[in-house]
Amino acid sequence: MTSPSTVDLLGVGISPVDFFVSIDKYPAPGRKINGIPDHVLIAGGGPVPTAACTFAKMGGSASVISSIGDDRWGDFIREELDIFGVRHDLLIVRKRCATALASAWINIHTGERTIVLDMSPRLFIKPRDINLSLLPKPKLVQVDGRHVAADVKVARWAKQLGARVMLDVGSDRNPVDDLFPYVDYLVCADEYACRYFKTRSMEQAAQRFKKIGIPEVVVTTGTAGSCGINSEGQVARQKAYRVDAVDTTGAGDVYHGAFLYGIHRGWDLPERMKFAAAAAALKCRKPGARMGIPSLRQTINFMRKHRRLHHGMAD
Repeated sequence: MTSPSTVDLLGVGISPVDFFVSIDKYPAPGRKINGIPDHVLIAGGGPVPTAACTFAKMGGSASVISSIGDDRWGDFIREELDIFGVRHDLLIVRKRCATALASAWINIHTGERTIVLDMSPRLFIKPRDINLSLLPKPKLVQVDGRHVAADVKVARWAKQLGARVMLDVGSDRNPVDDLFPYVDYLVCADEYACRYFKTRSMEQAAQRFKKIGIPEVVVTTGTAGSCGINSEGQVARQKAYRVDAVDTTGAGDVYHGAFLYGIHRGWDLPERMKFAAAAAALKCRKPGARMGIPSLRQTINFMRKHRRLHHGMAD
């Protein structure tokens, strides 16, 4: 699939294959347990590719820059992106290298999961791997901060073209501060935001990110909802929708994809946060990061009819 000269969303990030096994309870160290029959899933994963799949299913055009191995799992990644119509001609293929694999254990009762990522250092994307002249001109760019120097190269170029850039950070695995000057939207997990500023307050963390120059900030915290501050300094809060969760894997990634779609449609911050929260909740009703990605119509209908919300609220 070849990318056109323009694209609504261009993403840069890791692209592993997810292996999911559902379990009744976590085993004690050194113990063996059986998985839940008929609850094993192999699917494409990664924050940026999954957000791109969400964005594309909602109705936008999307392309991803990532690195894969020259193995069967690399082919699998392409096939998974094809399902959602996400363009993958910009994938970087490393010769004689294994595609990244993420192994997950999912608690069948709560939907909580533990993930281990196996990713070769050779899959790290460097600035020289990206030829800007070959990239479609984007309206939006999403980066996950895992390849900071390459992310900066793409983000700087995108800003020069007038595109808007979103940074998605789930944890403090590596410093991403060099990206901040190019970021229009920081949508991050509370684990990252609160640790960064050594605070327990999501709103305080968001305010401090704004003070260092990021125009719009949203901090998410699962069932406790999200707290955001727009470019005018107005605070918005959104409760999480309550659903019978099967698997929370990918919920944050779907949130990001839906949030980006809201930007694409010109919605204000509260509208985007509500829409993204609904899409993330719908995803949780099915296993894996992508099986439960809803359509635009499904998400809108859910918001109209669903009234169950979690009582906890981000501070």
